Amino acid sequence: MSKYIIFLCLIVAIYSANIDAAVKYLESHAEKHSVHLCAGYVARALHAGGFQFKDQSAAYKYREKKILEAIGYKEISKPSSFKKGDITITEKNSAHKYGHMAMYSGKQWISDFKQRSEFVYDKKTQPPVHYYRYGN
Repeated sequence: MSKYIIFLCLIVAIYSANIDAAVKYLESHAEKHSVHLCAGYVARALHAGGFQFKDQSAAYKYREKKILEAIGYKEISKPSSFKKGDITITEKNSAHKYGHMAMYSGKQWISDFKQRSEFVYDKKTQPPVHYYRYGN
């Protein structure tokens, strides 16, 4: 029985998602300025970290279709401090029809570019932001 448990643990370790690899990918591929492909960049980073899911055409769809929950993320209230791998999804609205998606590197928020904060829209047009954390 114990050999079986060790074998299962080994399989889980081999096929586990790797937040560090996802962040490394995102950091190395970030543009100098937004190219309006935030969800695609974050999705490719997650894939580079071993996460398996169907890419979506817009950031808000990752929330709407519960894609992050399906790969082991949980929605959380805004934390007092962010952890490497945390993801934000900003809802869509009339000013921002695709919403926005970004991942925290441990130092800063990155989408298709390195952001100054988790918010990318001005206060007048900022839709609600939702926070996700892997494995909690």
